[in-house]
Amino acid sequence: MPLKFLLRKSNEQTVHIFKYIILPSISLSIIALVSTSNQSLWVTSPRDHFYFELFGTLLGGILAFYYMSRAQTLSDRFSLFIGIGFLVNTLIDLLHATVSLLNMDNILFLKYFIPQTWFAGRLFLSAMLAIAIVKYVSFSPLNSSTKELLQQQQQQQQQQQFSAKHTKKNYENYKFSRVILLYLIIVTLFVSIVAISSLFVVLPFSVIDNITIHRPYEIFPLALFILSLYYFYKNKIYKNKDIFYTSLVISIVLDIFGQIIMSFSAQHFDTSHNIPHVLKDAGYFINIIGLALSSIQYNIRLRESNEMLTIQYEKVKESEKMKDEFINIAAHELRTPIQPILGLSDIIYTKVKDEELHELLDIIMRNAKRLKRLTDNLLDVTKIESKSLMVNKEKFNMNILISEVLKDYVNKKKNQLIVKIVYDFKRKEDIIVEADRDRISQVIHNLLDNALKFTTTHNNQTIFVTVDKKKEGEEEKKVVIVSVKDTGEGIPEKILPKLFSKFSISNSTTGTGLGLYICRNIIEAHQGRIWAENNYNENGATFSFTLPIAI
Repeated sequence: MPLKFLLRKSNEQTVHIFKYIILPSISLSIIALVSTSNQSLWVTSPRDHFYFELFGTLLGGILAFYYMSRAQTLSDRFSLFIGIGFLVNTLIDLLHATVSLLNMDNILFLKYFIPQTWFAGRLFLSAMLAIAIVKYVSFSPLNSSTKELLQQQQQQQQQQQFSAKHTKKNYENYKFSRVILLYLIIVTLFVSIVAISSLFVVLPFSVIDNITIHRPYEIFPLALFILSLYYFYKNKIYKNKDIFYTSLVISIVLDIFGQIIMSFSAQHFDTSHNIPHVLKDAGYFINIIGLALSSIQYNIRLRESNEMLTIQYEKVKESEKMKDEFINIAAHELRTPIQPILGLSDIIYTKVKDEELHELLDIIMRNAKRLKRLTDNLLDVTKIESKSLMVNKEKFNMNILISEVLKDYVNKKKNQLIVKIVYDFKRKEDIIVEADRDRISQVIHNLLDNALKFTTTHNNQTIFVTVDKKKEGEEEKKVVIVSVKDTGEGIPEKILPKLFSKFSISNSTTGTGLGLYICRNIIEAHQGRIWAENNYNENGATFSFTLPIAI
């Protein structure tokens, strides 16, 4: 790592303090010296003070709205908490300005009311800022760097997989919310009492004429603003690249000097009284600009992220297209030699009388058929993925089709024991459907093969195939229901929801996980539906599908 980078990294905090605290403090110190040395330099009227406060109230309202919007957009409790602080402070400022204007002729009232309500508003805002910044890590994990954010999201997802950890996290969030709510209630009650009592009561030592610091109460908000600034760097909030945090630290510096200057104000509307109002409004304005630029910055980053995602998505699409083309070509190429293998093996089987050779030929033919099914499935999946799966519909009798399919399973053996297949004619009459005969036959074959695979062979196990008619849907359309019921071990609950997905997991050690996925797409192409469920109070599972009955 270059030395220059190490120096820059180690001095990052120092550079930030120099740029945003020391440099502004030089100019603000000069302003403070000038304003406190000559109190008559800028004296205003009660009406001018009202306009100052009204302008500050307007900026404070805009700021509160911005913070609330940011909190809503980014799910950011840090911004929400500060937004509440600005909102309440704005209401206090509005009370401060309105009552001052209505009582502008009461000099004694103005002497104590104005400092006390100013103190109430600044105390509330400084307390909210201090709480939010001191508790920043708990408040706003979403405002860390993108890398840290992704790591936290991954950790959250991992935690959600474990119910105990998830419960603990929920409890901690609940506990944190209760603590923050308690802080908010305490500060709000205290400040509300100070603000309202200012209308009727002169608080002890709120204004002292015969000492240099005429408003000692300003020390409390000043201490909280300084505490906020200290924890801003202690919690390394300055590391956030969001310009909003830069504007926040500058506004806190302005507030600190505003409190220092205000503590020297001997009379209402003198220089030390007016300058802090200007600094407060300047801090509001800088904060608004920071939030606005942050929104623009966020939108630019979001657009860049979207563009990057679009590029990545196009690459993935291209990769998927190449994969599908490869699978399609590979499946077609595999299909070509399989057919002669099956045909020639069958010819040799009929000509050779040796039982041992028959067994070897059976192995060849069985595996060739298995390879043919695999290539057929791969071809079907590529058609489904490319949305080119076609169905050639014709009218046929479902009972006849099932009877023909079952002929393929006569004397079907499994581990040298026959599994009995029973076709239950619940409906003796013809059931005419309009569908792709070959594709529906493929579905029934697949369900029967699946049932045979999972049906145990002891105790004369049986597979039941049933056909029935019923009405379903709001329009009560007539449908045929074909069910294949086995007496195997059933379907594990964790597998059941994704049973008809591509490459779905099953208990079988063989197969590609494509058969049921293809069945689902074939049935849905016919406006039907397919599902599976474990048998009630008995072993095994039942696979069923529906098809509309031809009119």
